[in-house]
Amino acid sequence: MPGGPEWGAAFAAASTDAMSFYDEIMVPRLFAPWSEILLDELKPQRGQAVLDVACGPGTVTRQAALRVGPSGRVTGCDFSPAMLELARSKTPLDASAPTDYLECPADSLEVPDDDFDMVTCQQGVQFFPDRRAALVEMRRVLRPSGQLGIAVWCDLDTCPPFAALGRALGQVLGNETADAYAAGPWGFGDSNKLVDLVTESGFINVQVRRCELPVFFEGGPDQLMLTLRAASVSTVLAQLSEDRLSALAAAVKDATRPITFDGIVRSHATSNIVTATVGDGKV
Repeated sequence: MPGGPEWGAAFAAASTDAMSFYDEIMVPRLFAPWSEILLDELKPQRGQAVLDVACGPGTVTRQAALRVGPSGRVTGCDFSPAMLELARSKTPLDASAPTDYLECPADSLEVPDDDFDMVTCQQGVQFFPDRRAALVEMRRVLRPSGQLGIAVWCDLDTCPPFAALGRALGQVLGNETADAYAAGPWGFGDSNKLVDLVTESGFINVQVRRCELPVFFEGGPDQLMLTLRAASVSTVLAQLSEDRLSALAAAVKDATRPITFDGIVRSHATSNIVTATVGDGKV
């Protein structure tokens, strides 16, 4: 069963239809609010050049383009063709920087050295097969004194809606499937390990801030369950009979009962926001 890096491989192979669930359900409820938090930490300035690594459907990319304005420049990169198709299909926000999208892995960025003032990566580091190599690449493309900003989910139990999905998967499909789900985006709750990882990749002034934001699924447990279509376990779910899917839906409803109010799943999710810089005398 797939774990963290295998989630990334699943994204790379996913269809645009599968990723549309990610874009339509998870982006407005999770990733759009968190993109504002990440960019608020970095404070991009007008005219700057920004690279958004593992850009997905362009959530941070588009907001960064708005903040740096028409005199700036923004590039989003991802190794998922489906994600990039979704990103490119979106109309640019008014008064935004010119934006382009590249298909490339995080540990081999197809951009020149010292080309950007800022690099962002929202909820992508977890999926990289070689996290340090990806961070070294991010440092390579930054100019002296350039800024890095990454966001990573903390442990699964700090994100109750998704912890509930994990419990439901275990109940209906067994521990192996539940463990594969839990091994995905979560597990970066240790700020010291984050500091070590980023520092060892050549960055300085590394800081970590733990943030918690509310999350709502107004469509209730059934809407929350749809997020599984963008998870590595989606291939398992696609093979289930109607009876087993119904059993899973019932288990999700039961697992989310403590956080469901008037039919709406109301809870929170927790991330670590990491910021760092490269030195003035970058080599």
